[in-house]
Amino acid sequence: MDTRFIQTLLAVVDSGSFAGAARKENMTPAAVAQRIRSIEAELKQDLIRRVGQQVAPTQQCLSILPRLRNIAKQVGQIATDLDEAGLGGPVRLGSISTALSDRIPNVLAQFAKYAPTASLSFVPGTSKDLYAKLLDDQIDAAFVVHPPFRIPKSITSVHIETQPFIMIVSADDDRSVEQIIASERALIYDSTSWGGKLSMPWIRKWIPHDRVLCELDALEAIGIAVGRGIGYSIVPDWQGLAELTSVRRIPLPTLKQKRNLVLLHRHLNEAHVRLFRS
Repeated sequence: MDTRFIQTLLAVVDSGSFAGAARKENMTPAAVAQRIRSIEAELKQDLIRRVGQQVAPTQQCLSILPRLRNIAKQVGQIATDLDEAGLGGPVRLGSISTALSDRIPNVLAQFAKYAPTASLSFVPGTSKDLYAKLLDDQIDAAFVVHPPFRIPKSITSVHIETQPFIMIVSADDDRSVEQIIASERALIYDSTSWGGKLSMPWIRKWIPHDRVLCELDALEAIGIAVGRGIGYSIVPDWQGLAELTSVRRIPLPTLKQKRNLVLLHRHLNEAHVRLFRS
């Protein structure tokens, strides 16, 4: 069985469509469909079925998915085995949105310099979604907010950065924290997100519920809105926020909670981890 066809099948399963797999594999949908038909003919089993406008794996496909993923992973690691530095081969990295701008550019620079034979791919998402993908072996590592629970021993957590929570207002607003809370509407960092949960006790104590404009798990969008004069927000002080000149950052000494950015991984070697931490 051609291992490239296995990778295409996995792309179809993960994307839920031939078109999505075609984009990921840089192929035409027709070529993707042909590869699936070839695998099905070889195994004499239907592996993909149509569900409305999308496709889904059959029960037969689900039963062999773990083995297929392992085969694809082992094939991808062959280049690493031949690389004395242990940095070759594919690496699939997930990242929350703020780390995409803060961390990924430097990761790219480090890999270009020290691991030019590596093949990097990036998956954006929330901390919760990326953690699930890591457990499912869909990605190799992820920049996420530290989970609010004990992680299994099979996952390694590497501390990257501690971010205090601050208030942000438009750059021309020089009022005190108390004045701002009393007169403006708040844009709340989604209280169901791992990061948003950290500041909620303080928010519930100091910000009246009827003064909340909205909740969203999109810190960059919050920063842009506040910079345009739309209320204020309580957010972690991620590195990229300092470059947003349209907002003023105000420390909050009474808010003791901090957001910890970590790199979670299962199988990375120390050489890879050093590149992610640099």
